[in-house]
Formats: sequence, structure tokens, C-alpha cells
Amino acid sequence: MGLFFADEHATPASQMGDGVCELMDTPEVSALKDTDTYEGLLALGKALCYQLRYREAVEVYTKAVEMRPRDIRAYRQRGARYISTLRPFEAFKDFLRCRQLGGDEMDISYRLGLCHYLAGDYIQGMKELEQAEPLCDDEMAVAVIYWHTLCAWRAGRSATLLRYVYRRGMEVGHHTAYDFAMAVAAGYVDVDKALVRLKAEKDDLEYSIMAYGVAAVLKQDGRREEADELIREIVRRDGFWISYAYIAAWNDVSYQKGFLTK
Repeated sequence: MGLFFADEHATPASQMGDGVCELMDTPEVSALKDTDTYEGLLALGKALCYQLRYREAVEVYTKAVEMRPRDIRAYRQRGARYISTLRPFEAFKDFLRCRQLGGDEMDISYRLGLCHYLAGDYIQGMKELEQAEPLCDDEMAVAVIYWHTLCAWRAGRSATLLRYVYRRGMEVGHHTAYDFAMAVAAGYVDVDKALVRLKAEKDDLEYSIMAYGVAAVLKQDGRREEADELIREIVRRDGFWISYAYIAAWNDVSYQKGFLTK
């Protein structure tokens, strides 16, 4: 069994595109299919998410929201799954509700920033991420800086968090891919050397984050065709398609057709 998700799992096309998910239920899903309790619905949603069956999980979490409209947990889980199925406007509503219910402000602002990025509202994305940054340790800060930088560049604004907050030697924990991309963005790593490094990267999760950030640097440097090809390569390498960088790349290719060079 997979560490993060089941070996047999839904495809990105079945969750973000027009594909159909035909996976068989796991024993855990089967055991919970007829549940009529809030906790049971949360457990069923989690079991579906393990197979990356996010669209079905959204339906389950919706039932849980209707059952307990003041319990934050179902909103938080549904909001995350709306992001994973490229429905940022729906996710936005759920995370605002989480804010009303007293949820973790760093978590909420970070994911609202992602929602705005995916929706193409880059100025609002910057604002949310700027709210999140002071609440972060270094590990989360480097992720916030990454998405803030991408928002700023697309909005034609200054990437102030990259300029004033990012530094070499941050305690980034497992967020090494975000750190790599920001090192390139800040000029600590040459972009052409970064492209060589990317060709050697075997892990699809790491690759998606690193490559999406490097693609943004290439665009800033006027190397649009190379950037666009890198984004398409991210989409081709779908072994860890649930990463936010992969979802953003899919969005660029499939949902914002005018963004990539024709």
C-alpha cells in the first residue's frame, strides 16, 4: 500500500478533467458506504481520498456539512478537495467559512492564496499569502514565498517576500523543492544549471514543485517556449499529481489555454 495514497488510485483526468473514475471500492470504503453519522462520513471521505477519489469525497463531505454546519472539520476537508479537483471558487467559500469558525489562520490564508492563484486573482493571492507569512515557521514560509512570488510575477508586481524574507539556509524541513525553486528565483542558482538538475530528478512530487518554479523564472527571463514545455512535462509526469504545483500546471495547460504560448 502506498504511503500517501493507494497504489491503485484515480487519475488527474478523472478528478480535474473529463475522465471517469472506475476504481473498485476498498474494504474501508465498502464498510462505510451506508454510514449515517458525522464521524462516519468523515471516515468515508478519508477512505475515498486515499484512492484520490476526491470528487466523490466532496459529495460525502457535503453531507457532513449539512449534518453539522458549525463543525469546521468537514468544511476544511471539502475545501482541500475542491482545490484538488480544480474548483477554486468553491474552495474559497469553504476556507472563508473555516475562518468564520475560528480555524488556523496560517492554514486558511495559505490555502486561500492558492485558491486565488488558481482562479487567476493574483493580487488577492498575494494579500492572503502576506497574511500567512508572519504566522509560519521556515518550513511553511518557503512554500508561502514560492506561491507569493508566482502571484507577484503574474500580476506584474514586486516579489517582496522573495526579496525581503527568503534567505539561504532556511530550516525548510521537507520543503526542499520549494527552497530549490526560490534559490533559482532569487539568483542563487543559475537557471540553466537548474534545468540540468531537473533532468536528473526522479521523484515526481519534487519534480513538479521544482519545475513549476523554474518555469516561472524562465518566463520572467523571456524564455516562454522553454517554460511552457517544462509545464507540459510536469503534466506528463503524473505520478504525484495531487501536488499543488502539478494542479497549477494542469490548470495552465487545460483550463487557461491562453496562458501558454501557442
